[in-house]
Amino acid sequence: MSGPHDMGGEPAGPVGKEVREPEDWERIADAINAALGKKGLQTTDEHRRAIESLPNYRDLAYYERWASATEKLLVEKGILAKVEIDEKAAEIHHRWDGA
Repeated sequence: MSGPHDMGGEPAGPVGKEVREPEDWERIADAINAALGKKGLQTTDEHRRAIESLPNYRDLAYYERWASATEKLLVEKGILAKVEIDEKAAEIHHRWDGA
């Protein structure tokens, strides 16, 4: 069974070489990933496996994959419950939107 990275031979089109500054939430996703690694709560291999197993992998941008995979690992390991993550995300979304 091939994963989303097994694209050998498929048409891919040109490679985008533009560079952009990461958005704040992308920096936070990166920092959370690094902190979880430093605390021994996830490894690079675990994170990569979680990324590659995302059912919507091809629909997500790079850091969207990171955030989704981190959530998946935290739930798989019983560190957080999905409902806890969803509630906190809603709280932050509400705060940022000022609604």
